[in-house]
Amino acid sequence: MMSIHEIEQWLGTPLFLVPCRPGTKVPLVKYTQHTLQSTAAPTYQALLEHGNIAVRLGEHSGGFCAIDFDDDHSLEAFLTVNPKLKTTARWRGRRGAQIGVRISGPYPGPSSARSTTEMVEVNGRQLGRPLYEWRSTGNLSTVKGTHPSGCEYTVLVDNPPITIDFSQIRWPEGWPVPGENEAIAELLQQHGDPWVFSKQGTGTLQAPFFAAYLAAKERILFDTVTGCFYFYLADRGIWQSMTREEVGQRVLAMARKVILDHTADQQAPHLRSLLPKLTAQFSNSVIDLAAQLQVERAPFNRPDAIVHTENVMVDLRVTPYGMHGFSPEWMSRNQTPIRYVEGATSPMWQAFLDHALPEAEDQLMLQHWGGLALLQRNQPQVILLLTGTGGGGKSTVAGVVRRLVGDENCSELRTNHLGGRFEAGLFHDKTLLIGADVAPDFLSCEGSSFLKAMTGGDRIVAEFKNRNGVKTLIGDWNVIVTANSKLRVNVQGDLGAWSRRLLLLDFSQPKPSTVIPNYHDVMIDKEGPGILNWFLSGAESLQRVLKQGRSFPMTIKQRARIDSLLSESDSIRYFITNHIKPTSMAADSISTEELFQAYLQMCGNKEWASEPEKKFQRRAAELMLEVHQAIPTKHLNRSDRDDSGTRGYLRVMLYRLDEACNDLE
Repeated sequence: MMSIHEIEQWLGTPLFLVPCRPGTKVPLVKYTQHTLQSTAAPTYQALLEHGNIAVRLGEHSGGFCAIDFDDDHSLEAFLTVNPKLKTTARWRGRRGAQIGVRISGPYPGPSSARSTTEMVEVNGRQLGRPLYEWRSTGNLSTVKGTHPSGCEYTVLVDNPPITIDFSQIRWPEGWPVPGENEAIAELLQQHGDPWVFSKQGTGTLQAPFFAAYLAAKERILFDTVTGCFYFYLADRGIWQSMTREEVGQRVLAMARKVILDHTADQQAPHLRSLLPKLTAQFSNSVIDLAAQLQVERAPFNRPDAIVHTENVMVDLRVTPYGMHGFSPEWMSRNQTPIRYVEGATSPMWQAFLDHALPEAEDQLMLQHWGGLALLQRNQPQVILLLTGTGGGGKSTVAGVVRRLVGDENCSELRTNHLGGRFEAGLFHDKTLLIGADVAPDFLSCEGSSFLKAMTGGDRIVAEFKNRNGVKTLIGDWNVIVTANSKLRVNVQGDLGAWSRRLLLLDFSQPKPSTVIPNYHDVMIDKEGPGILNWFLSGAESLQRVLKQGRSFPMTIKQRARIDSLLSESDSIRYFITNHIKPTSMAADSISTEELFQAYLQMCGNKEWASEPEKKFQRRAAELMLEVHQAIPTKHLNRSDRDDSGTRGYLRVMLYRLDEACNDLE
């Protein structure tokens, strides 16, 4: 026999326990006069030590509810369509079983259901076979003691109850849904009948009822910012966007089912005359009304520290992590396909990192950024660059991240197309943009400047192929780019914006002696939950930093890599700014040839790629005027040289020559 402590460990808390007479379901106390807090009194606890124990369900026990089955046939049919509930708390009295769940969000009151096709005799009457009893607020369920038949209550599954949204529970085909009749009655009262018939028998479908039914039954909403419809998928806990055409198909299917169900239930064959009226005009009327009923403005703003995994919502705001069931109230559009398993580890992943990215500070940067990718919104507005030698591990990291985030949540990033008409529309409902094995000019082509808006929280106008109108998207995508060669950034005078955004990790370790094809898939398949936990730790750590108002964490060494990348990308400006200085001496001058040779020497010393001379001279002329107010001249006059026809600049000189070049002569 379980103790009170063991019951609470099994079913979780809060749990309102009610003492009952041994072998009965009769309470020993007037439990409705008690609160959960008052049940902790020693006198009340003493009563729980003897006899049967029941749970006061629903709102009194934190949403703990039960589904009671009188026979194994009904239980098996229910579990067939709800495989996740096979592992939730389950117990039995004389026959059948009860399943315990904790419901997040609203749920209906108590109800019971009988079959409309299978009949049994009860006290001389033919009644439908009992299917189930939904037990919630107002009900008690006995979990310990002796059943009135004389047998003991038995625990069948000793796992804690699964936390789930009521809409995630599936009901076998033909079974009534708890609360459904009450919901339809309320819709009829608020929005009128689904159809009306004239005296001549001509039927007319009423769009207001079906719009309300669609909004309530199908969980639909309309986002005014993007102009998109979304339906809630309860089994995954996500809101999925649909085109107007797809919504129209769902409207017609829903209305057809309502008509046919009423035809069978009410034995009203004349309702079939309504079926030809299920037209595009009818569906458009329903869609327009439903959009008005369920209009939302930018609804998808769930808490920043919630990660939507394959099986649970992981809450990083508490330690240890909080676990929540799926619910439409989370307003989630994207889900990682990896299952959360507490305590799972990833030794293969760690061994890979120790070889490919041996510096601990670089592993931490990757962990932080990967956690950000799981959180979906690019709050710190950063872009991760992975560069280095072929076979160094860049693509493996990108592949692991892609699998964690989920292929359906990723899109290819093509900077040379970002100014295109439909390109931004491809990123709708995506969270991660990936530029894989890109060319050196990936960040310096004309469209690359759009990346700042796409990661900076700007509003971006998107147009979609084969769809009318434009939508407004928020530029908060996460971005990862891999390249085998050095990247050049189109700075365009906005050095600060790029400096704040870029993160750079170098993968220059030798290729492993044994190369395993698609190693990212191998690691995810074997250690997916462990790798997920590794990145969740990074997400939790990053959230603490961002809550303090700080930027994405970076070491001095990591910052120097970004500074070097940006300086090399705008190497002419770097040279003119750092290695030329104005003077007051008329004799001080630099010829254009000397200027270019000094620039080449600087690039060689720093192992930078240099610009062609023609581009250098054109850009240098602009910068010499901008930075030093030096105007080019065609006539340098030097007392020690016969170069009166040489082009160059007056009243300027080279300095820090040890860094710029070794010897100009």
